[in-house]
Amino acid sequence: MKILSRYILKEHFAPFFFAFFTITFLLVIDYVPKITDSVMDKDISLWVALELLGLNLAWMLALSVPMSALVATLMAFGRLTSDFEIIAIKASGINMIRILIPVLLAGGVLTYGMIEFNDKILPDLNKKARELRGDISAMRPTLVFRSGIFISDIPGYLVLLDEINHKTSEVKNVRITDTKQPEAPKIIIAENGFLKMTDGNKNMQFTLFNGEIHSLDAEDINNYRKVEFKEQVINITGTGSELERKESQHRYDREMSISDMQDRVVTSAEQLKPNRNNISTRLEEHADYLFADSFVYKSEVSDPDSAALIYVKNSVNNLSNTYDRSMKNIKRAKGNMAKFKIEIYKKYSIPFAIIAFILIGAPLGILTKKKGMGVAITISITLFVFYWASLIVGEDIADRQIMSPFWAMWIANFIIGAIGLYLLYLVVTEKPIFSWFRRKK
Repeated sequence: MKILSRYILKEHFAPFFFAFFTITFLLVIDYVPKITDSVMDKDISLWVALELLGLNLAWMLALSVPMSALVATLMAFGRLTSDFEIIAIKASGINMIRILIPVLLAGGVLTYGMIEFNDKILPDLNKKARELRGDISAMRPTLVFRSGIFISDIPGYLVLLDEINHKTSEVKNVRITDTKQPEAPKIIIAENGFLKMTDGNKNMQFTLFNGEIHSLDAEDINNYRKVEFKEQVINITGTGSELERKESQHRYDREMSISDMQDRVVTSAEQLKPNRNNISTRLEEHADYLFADSFVYKSEVSDPDSAALIYVKNSVNNLSNTYDRSMKNIKRAKGNMAKFKIEIYKKYSIPFAIIAFILIGAPLGILTKKKGMGVAITISITLFVFYWASLIVGEDIADRQIMSPFWAMWIANFIIGAIGLYLLYLVVTEKPIFSWFRRKK
């Protein structure tokens, strides 16, 4: 039996790793244009681009491993069936369930490893990827100075140089519009000067000669000033295109471990009781007061009935405001609980999809037989699209608190697993419906 178990597992190794690298490669190819679009004008190094891609490989692995398990199971059992090895194994008295046990055990080990990966490694890598994307987005585009072309990439400035010598850094006929203060813009004009980058290319410095500074006032057009100069130094900050690394202390839900999110769930749950108690307490107070045998209120007007009506209206308004405020707090707390519960269950449900895919992949592999890798990949894509669509829709309805986070994240596993068990039952018992399906094929 050990030899058979090793043989069954060995049949899964090659298709699993082939599918794993192929699926991961496709996910990388799909993500590369997004990196290109976001960094093409930032002049970042190849190593930074590769680092960003490497950090995003984490969530790609979380998707490619379950799908690879499905492809491997389909191909392995399809190959075993097409070569009549499944029939030979059955003829020797070995049950189909026994054949599947080593695959399920291997799937269980893989599931445990992916749960640990999703809990302990993926959150930190997601956080680092977000921080790096933010740092790249914060970079200024690389400034390219060309004669006769407006430079508008510097926030608050518009620069035009009629001539520029890139060897000597000499510039001629310089026009700089300073709009950092829209209510008081400035226009600087100079015949010539020099340009240099300072502070490690973070700032720009113009040394200008024979020019004028025109100061305007948007609110009072008569408040116009003109200053002539023979030499003037203009410093423009924030022009650097260097990547500055920053670390954020804040973590989003997909950047937290399971224990961290469970703490957030407990904290949000603790906010429910005080708000509910606040509503019940205020309702009881107003009910006891308004419907008491003796209704007492302070009246400073001549008409006591009118004063009583005003008092009741104010009491009702205060009660309504308290109710609305408490209900908003309750809704916010429930929303936070749902958000974190969704991510907690997702960290378990996606790895457990490996087991569900094995259960449905084995009988489907036997049914497809000689159809080959094309059919295996088609079935895999169909099942995984269904699975991923179920997760997306489930997350949306769970966020709206229409369905519990548990069922929203686990229902796809239960459906695929149940169908797999039913197909496995048909394969093991060789029911007539199975024979009808084969004739139709």
